[in-house]
Amino acid sequence: MTAKYMRQLDKMGRVVIPKDLREDLDLKGRHLGVYEFGSGRGVKVIIEETEGEVKTLDRYGRVVIPIELRQLLNWEEGKQVEIKVNNKDVIISDQSQVCAVCEREQSLIPVKSKYLCEDCLEDGNLRMSNRWAAVLDSLIKEYRDHCRSALNFEDEEDIHQARVKGRRIEALLQFLNVPSQHEIFQDLKEAHKLLGAVRERDVLIKGFQVRAQEEENQNLADVYAQVYQRVDKKREKHRNKLAEKLPEIISDRFYDQWNEFIEKELRQYVMTLNIKQRLDVYEERFNQSVEAFDEAAEEKGRSSKKALKALHAVRIESKYLRYIYKYLDEMYEEDFRERVDYYEKLQDQFGHINDLKDWLDEFEKHRDKLESKKKYKKAVMQQMQDELAEKMNQVTIETKSN
Repeated sequence: MTAKYMRQLDKMGRVVIPKDLREDLDLKGRHLGVYEFGSGRGVKVIIEETEGEVKTLDRYGRVVIPIELRQLLNWEEGKQVEIKVNNKDVIISDQSQVCAVCEREQSLIPVKSKYLCEDCLEDGNLRMSNRWAAVLDSLIKEYRDHCRSALNFEDEEDIHQARVKGRRIEALLQFLNVPSQHEIFQDLKEAHKLLGAVRERDVLIKGFQVRAQEEENQNLADVYAQVYQRVDKKREKHRNKLAEKLPEIISDRFYDQWNEFIEKELRQYVMTLNIKQRLDVYEERFNQSVEAFDEAAEEKGRSSKKALKALHAVRIESKYLRYIYKYLDEMYEEDFRERVDYYEKLQDQFGHINDLKDWLDEFEKHRDKLESKKKYKKAVMQQMQDELAEKMNQVTIETKSN
């Protein structure tokens, strides 16, 4: 390997050419030209035969780097530079300008504080693209399996997990900056809507059933029972629609589109992804949603519709951030576990609040059709409102900078 020397620029922009190099190249007294090297990577000092405006080494073996080159390279007094010989030219460059992987000196591209050659960067991009493909393909396989099982309606968890996997796929694609009008999104969103119509009623029925079973007052228990019985009838209609429509949407055509996206499009999104920049956007959006909730709670009260709507936005933003950090932690060397834990703890606060809000909304839809006295319906409503107010007063959200 070519010998390399480390030197330092003085306040006049001079640098000492090592004695060994001066003697090997016979630089003493020779006319020298100093030029930019490698598109901003450094300068090269070459022997010139011309009698024009040239430089020579001073008696200490120093050469002056012209001020315009120092400004171009952002080199100031005390700058550590590396000196070596390449084809009889003296190359003065930033310290350690070699590929961080293979130590190649040609075709270097700056990446953060290091350099990678084009080949290693290409290999790195390919490996990272393959990591994303593996994660997304694993999710789509789970999604497909749960969608198929969901159509049997034997286990409500299949519909739940199909929704969860679909949301995670959407979250990662959005993070990669895949356009919202992409055909992959259209099918996922249509399927998500169908699955959601059934899942929401699964949760409502279970919630009202539990409340009916746990309610000691039989009159109030009867109110809860009537609600879930009415919801159950609606669920059957949505199950039939899901069974009819879902196979048409999440079909072989969809998976062909998916495979084509992974093979032909994914890599370009991974290569252009700026993780820190994207996370900053998401974190800022989350912080803004928290500010909106705080303002709504202060203005209208914590249990107000405005505050509940604002908290729902906080819940959605935090859910997507939790998904994103979880998979970034799996794919990249940086440790994102702390952020995953932070958003998981936030989600723990929101689950029951969201259920109570949905229960109250659903109760209002059926209230006038329930065969119970007004005072019992009012008591049921008051129970849920009081419980919601208590949970809302317990909400604490501490925003953190990324």
